[in-house]
Amino acid sequence: MTPIELEYQRFRFILRTRKLKTSHPDSWSELSPIQLLAAVRFIDGTINDDEVIIVMLNLTKRLVRRLTPYQKFCIIDLMSFLQTHTPWYDFILPTIGEFRKPQARLKDETFGTFIFAETYFDKYLKSEDKEYLAKFIACYYRTGKFLEADIRPNSESIVLEPLVKQEAIAINYTLIREWLIQEYPNVFQPAEDQTKAAQSTWLDVYDAIVGDDIVKQAEYADLPISTVLRYLDKRVKHSKHEGKI
Repeated sequence: MTPIELEYQRFRFILRTRKLKTSHPDSWSELSPIQLLAAVRFIDGTINDDEVIIVMLNLTKRLVRRLTPYQKFCIIDLMSFLQTHTPWYDFILPTIGEFRKPQARLKDETFGTFIFAETYFDKYLKSEDKEYLAKFIACYYRTGKFLEADIRPNSESIVLEPLVKQEAIAINYTLIREWLIQEYPNVFQPAEDQTKAAQSTWLDVYDAIVGDDIVKQAEYADLPISTVLRYLDKRVKHSKHEGKI
């Protein structure tokens, strides 16, 4: 967090000033849920400078009106971190509707859940179809264990939630993806390489691992994400060392 000390006039007709100490988030990971939603609206251009300053610094509307244009400019400049997607391993919004977020680092989430989530997320990125966005969110935000059969009915409830919340979760997931790239560099392509037309989907990767063995497919789908990705990372690293890829 960046410490902030503001000096302002309580009354415009009295020269005496007051000082106030607060702080401003330095990164996505330091945003509270309400700050995340304000950040998304700031990116979308649906919130003005005064409104976002109020949320980021936890100030009153009256106090923000007392700030000078230069003070406001300096505060808004602190939001430059929104231009980069730095790695983070947790969802910031705890809930959407009745559904709860998964644990940090996607702990206890299965590889099968991950495949469905990635498939819907990629479809959303390519089409901007809100139906795919809601289905992606339904994979991770749940009331219990992941079941493929729950995706559609749960997504039908999620799509009715404010769009800013859905978009915030999608942006948040790009940070989690960056964290996964950092943790398993041999498995994931860097973000700038993910637009290649020839890139394989996770379903392709899954098929390459388990083949046509139905029993093996179920076993891999139920394994923790970290277990499978760690295995893949070592496998790809070994293949590179052997000169096979």
